[in-house]
Amino acid sequence: MLPVFSFLVLDVTSYFMDADGADKLSFKVTLLLAISVLLLILNDILPSTAEKLPLIGIYCSVIFSLIGISILETIFVNYLKAKGAEIRSAAFVQRTVAVIDQDDGVREVQIPPDQNEIKISLCWMRVAEMTDTIFFILYIVTIIVFLSVLASIWIAHIGMPGNKSDLIKSG
Repeated sequence: MLPVFSFLVLDVTSYFMDADGADKLSFKVTLLLAISVLLLILNDILPSTAEKLPLIGIYCSVIFSLIGISILETIFVNYLKAKGAEIRSAAFVQRTVAVIDQDDGVREVQIPPDQNEIKISLCWMRVAEMTDTIFFILYIVTIIVFLSVLASIWIAHIGMPGNKSDLIKSG
């Protein structure tokens, strides 16, 4: 349980990485691949004759899903930031014009971009930052709720008669 939890902690800390490059996305994909390998190893270790899915299987599956959703959110935020940068660069390119000099030479003159286009670009950047912040808060709340529910189920399972000896033998 501790290795999977450490992957979850690493995923939470990845929100503090700079999201402009692909480093954040590749880091999260690496975490997802590491959990996949761990799940394959656990599949060989855990007994497959159980009638119910073991708590550790639920735990690993939910954390795997959370990191997958986190990857999708990172892709979406990168898309929004790229859209804002694209509008800014498109405005800059559209403002470059050719002017004929007095000596019949052609030179390029760059007209500064329209303030409205800059505002639109900055608006997309703000939307991306707000999306990232809101998702981070929801992500933390989801993790806390999930771990609390899982802990209460585990504690209730320990309190059931006949289960203490099973946990001692397997634990």
